[in-house]
Amino acid sequence: MVVRRRRKYRKKLGSRSYHGDTKNRRGKGIKGGRGRAGAWDHKKHMFLHEILGKKGFKPPRKREERVINLAKIDEIVNSPEFKGNTIDVTELGYTKVLGSGSLSKPVRVVARSFSERAREKIEKVGGEAVIKE
Repeated sequence: MVVRRRRKYRKKLGSRSYHGDTKNRRGKGIKGGRGRAGAWDHKKHMFLHEILGKKGFKPPRKREERVINLAKIDEIVNSPEFKGNTIDVTELGYTKVLGSGSLSKPVRVVARSFSERAREKIEKVGGEAVIKE
């Protein structure tokens, strides 16, 4: 005759020494709920692709301007390698000329944009500020 007895698993369900903590095996607590429960709360990261799309998104970024001051331009103009009277700062990788410093001789400066102060200082020395398109 076969002896029928309960499985050890059923016997140990209420104890604290079998399969870890008791809360881990009752209900859906360990999973954080059923289905989409917590989609806007504690499981938000799992459902962001539904909100934003699967390819994600890129936040709008401000285009960075590389700036150069008149003091730096004056150093370049006074260096022995510089010849002529025109300096194109866009070829050096800069987009805007700022007015910090001063020029010692008249130079034609070519850039995409100038600050008001830089334009005034260049023209005060007798130079020319040319905007490159």
